[in-house]
Amino acid sequence: MKNTNLLIILFLFSILILTSCAAKKDGISIEDKSTSAILEKIELYEGAIRTLKGLAKVKIKTPDNKISYTQVTIAERPDLLRLEALNPFGKTVGFISSDGMNIYIISPSEKGVYDSSTKFDLAYVYPGLNLKITANNLVNLILGRLPESVYDLDSNPEMSADDGLIKLNFNSNNSSEPNSLWVNSANYRVEKADFSLDQGTRAVITYEYFDSLIDGFYFPKTIDLASEGLSISIIYDPDVELNQKVNKSLYRPAS
Repeated sequence: MKNTNLLIILFLFSILILTSCAAKKDGISIEDKSTSAILEKIELYEGAIRTLKGLAKVKIKTPDNKISYTQVTIAERPDLLRLEALNPFGKTVGFISSDGMNIYIISPSEKGVYDSSTKFDLAYVYPGLNLKITANNLVNLILGRLPESVYDLDSNPEMSADDGLIKLNFNSNNSSEPNSLWVNSANYRVEKADFSLDQGTRAVITYEYFDSLIDGFYFPKTIDLASEGLSISIIYDPDVELNQKVNKSLYRPAS
């Protein structure tokens, strides 16, 4: 009788474990998650970062070349920006800024002034990356924010679990493939995005965050953008400053 009772207990215990595991997919429970609540938290955390100042290591890979350099990085939402590429001796060899009205580009291959509302070739800033981008989305990239129109707060995305992350699929106007976000279920930081660019090509951004908070915020120490064999990695120094006041004159080149 004792053996029989022991077998029953073991059987019930096994059923309990299996039932508990069945409520989770890939190690996380999504049954009690609300897509609207997740999107609101993503928007809240992304909106918390307004300005950035610091140094970053930039690595660019194209089918024909690899480039790396140090970048002075200053950015402020929605469209204020200053990037300087430095050679090993600390001398500026490339420059781009946006003051909200104009984009100023000074590089070995380009020197000009453009309307900040229009798209320009990212190769002017990052050699080899022939992708069109607006000043707003370049600022979004630098600040670790998602590009515009990747997700919609009012949408109802398909939700699933994928490798320990929450995956959200959104219908895309630019592609038959959905825009997708992979979200950390513990802190609701986006760790990956797969989406369509305006010209129909696909791009993937991945984020790796600092282990500790920067000025009280989660912030990516590494931002990787890849599209059609082209890629850029932005790797921030740990002393990057967030939400500090920035002198607006820095967003214009010295006269």
